[in-house]
Amino acid sequence: MYNFNELNYFITIAQTGNFVKAGKQLGISASAVSHSIRKLENRLNLRLFNRSTRNVSLTEAGKQLYQQISPLFNSINQEVNALNSYLSTPAGTIKINAPDFAIEHIIYPKLRDFLPKYPQIKIEIQADNSWADIVKQGFDMGCRLGNDLAKEMIAVKISAPLKMALVASPSYLAGKDQPKQIKDLDNHRLVGMQISTQHSTELTWEFIENGKIVKYQPHSQFKINSSVRKQAVLDGLGISWLGMPDVENELASGQLVELLAEFAISYDSFYIYYPSRQGHSNVFKLVVDALKY
Repeated sequence: MYNFNELNYFITIAQTGNFVKAGKQLGISASAVSHSIRKLENRLNLRLFNRSTRNVSLTEAGKQLYQQISPLFNSINQEVNALNSYLSTPAGTIKINAPDFAIEHIIYPKLRDFLPKYPQIKIEIQADNSWADIVKQGFDMGCRLGNDLAKEMIAVKISAPLKMALVASPSYLAGKDQPKQIKDLDNHRLVGMQISTQHSTELTWEFIENGKIVKYQPHSQFKINSSVRKQAVLDGLGISWLGMPDVENELASGQLVELLAEFAISYDSFYIYYPSRQGHSNVFKLVVDALKY
């Protein structure tokens, strides 16, 4: 029988990528974590982590072990957390992975009203604009546009459909020819979105023309993986493609101008999604109910 504490330490290091962070999360010293992993590696006669003075990464054997046991430990934690339903005061932690836009405009406004009612419920949100493997990374739920998900996932709508808007500031447009066609964007400075910190890929913009989706790949002078994009547009740095809820106040006040409105696309709603396994805690169900549209 293997030491389950050692396996739990192994999963925590794999998720944090750092012995010090893992130790803090586990409530023990980094040296104790390192010692425990050495014992596990000796028992398995396999190296699970590549170590340097600054970085820790999984070996191929470590990746295989993590992929196999992480979902099992997550399931165990969910079953134990389900016992919270026996408590008179709901308590527990829910971890959510979601894109910046959904956090700012949908998830946070709902949780802002929810959390004061349940002081013993904790919410941890990681902003991530790429689609995470929520099971592998230890999240309770994720968020994305549309409900086209793997069969083992449950999807719950949390918003209205999302309309996009191409916008610029009057100061940027002053003295310039406004784009009349999508291809005219090639002649303008653009503010784009970097999909993730791990990849330099820039988000493709989409429009509707003659009933068909047209994809436009921007080559932005300025691209960033955060909501600072709107501020950059307000500051006159160029044209950007943003969700309408993010800019409707500025459009109404005249701080921003919508461009190519006849080509604007609307997407399906945002959904939260999570594995369909049984045993979700009372706390989990309360959070899902709070986020429902």
